[in-house]
Amino acid sequence: MLARSPIRTKLLLALAILTAIISTLAFSGFWGLYRYRSLANNINHRAAEIPQINALLRSVETMRDSCRRIEDDSFNSFKIGPDPILSESIQRSESDRFDDALQEFGSVLARYQVSLAASSSEDNLFLDPEQQQRLLNRIDKALQCVRSTQRRQLHDLEAIEFATLQLDLDALADYTQQLPSMLQRRMAGVRDQVRGQYRTWITLAWSCTVLALVMLGVLLWLFKTLIMQPFQNLLEGCRLVACGHFDHTIELGTGDELDELGQAMNGMTERFRSTRDGLNSQVRQRTREVIQREQLASVGFLAAGVAHEINNPLASIAWSAEALESRLHDVLHSTTDECTIMREEAEALKKNLTRIQDEAFRCKGITERLLDFSRMSNVTVAPTDLGELVSEVVSMVGTLGQYRCKSIRIECPETVIAEINAQEIRQVILNLLTNALESVPSDGLVIAKVEATNSQASVSVTDNGCGMSDEVCENLFEPFFTRRQDGRGTGLGLSITHRIISKHGGVITAHSDGEGHGSRLEFSLPINTMEPNHVASQVA
Repeated sequence: MLARSPIRTKLLLALAILTAIISTLAFSGFWGLYRYRSLANNINHRAAEIPQINALLRSVETMRDSCRRIEDDSFNSFKIGPDPILSESIQRSESDRFDDALQEFGSVLARYQVSLAASSSEDNLFLDPEQQQRLLNRIDKALQCVRSTQRRQLHDLEAIEFATLQLDLDALADYTQQLPSMLQRRMAGVRDQVRGQYRTWITLAWSCTVLALVMLGVLLWLFKTLIMQPFQNLLEGCRLVACGHFDHTIELGTGDELDELGQAMNGMTERFRSTRDGLNSQVRQRTREVIQREQLASVGFLAAGVAHEINNPLASIAWSAEALESRLHDVLHSTTDECTIMREEAEALKKNLTRIQDEAFRCKGITERLLDFSRMSNVTVAPTDLGELVSEVVSMVGTLGQYRCKSIRIECPETVIAEINAQEIRQVILNLLTNALESVPSDGLVIAKVEATNSQASVSVTDNGCGMSDEVCENLFEPFFTRRQDGRGTGLGLSITHRIISKHGGVITAHSDGEGHGSRLEFSLPINTMEPNHVASQVA
């Protein structure tokens, strides 16, 4: 179905496959880049957390150190003796130092919590957000305990309050020290996680690459099968036609615009071949006509000379033979006994003289037909009903005894009037009908058809007789050409017929499917009136 789709659909499909290839490769590349960016962001955020964790550790250690210093100062004062000025100065200084560290711890912890809250879920590669949040809650709770315990200056606290403060600071220090260890454990565990992820990334990248290569192969195969191969076949077909192989047919079978172009090329080649064959046929026909005209002209001059030279001697022979036959008749039927020749010799003499007479009259008939063939006279035309003319000839032929057992059918669906010489066309029709009747068996059928097409009137005589070979069809209208074995034909009948039709400006053709398949002779004449000058030029 895809092979018979339009080229536009095929190109859209190719574009879709190409888009899928680019999308697959782009997805693979961008997905890897975004994963790399996520890893870099996680490392950057964890690197930014380390100074904050160190600041928290320093602050809590400072607070613990301040508490120890105040405790040591109180212990030394109890054993050695009090020094009010020095003790008060040390305790005030350590108390201020504790307050500063406590304030710094609170501010760093607040910034740390804000940075964690601002980070997205993709930035939590190296830590467990829930675990870290629970730890920060504990640190914040311990910080609140420290602040609630340290409502006054450290040196003003009671011993039990001071002890509670130290316990709270120890808890705060323990919770704070869990932050770097937790981060360290998480980074150690991330190594295995990242190893699995980059294996997944590599597998995905290779899968996308293989998929893109498969789609590229399908695209190239479709392009070759649906585009390149039909183009190649079309080009090869056009080259063959250009080289003169006009019988070659371009068959693509794609059902698209290329197939339509190939069919148009086939149609053009078919029309060119028909035109060429028609022109070649016309050239051969015109060549035969020229040869026939040259032969007819030569034969005409020959016929005129021969007829003039032998007509009178042949007439004398015929008259002498008649006189001898009459004389012998008187001798043979005489009642006297003065017969000087024997009867057997007289019979032989009569037979020979009769043969001389027959042959002399036959020669005389040949010379008359030669004279008719060579005679060049203008055609006198008049409007004539061809159907009625054919009916008259058929009626006349039907009365002849040798043709009475054969059937003649006339087909004239409409009245056809043409400007013709009725006597000469009657001779043509008579000649065609007698030839057809002589070629069919006793139960044969001859069809005479008259019809008009455009500006031409045509008369065809079709029979189911012995038919003709291609050689006979080509030489049928040449003078003295005959295939009759009985010696009665002179080979001039159809030549005279061709001459008459040519004088009328028409065309006569012969067709047969072969010997034993019958034959058809057809002549066509112009319906319009012929001008005298045109007729004279045709005759000449």
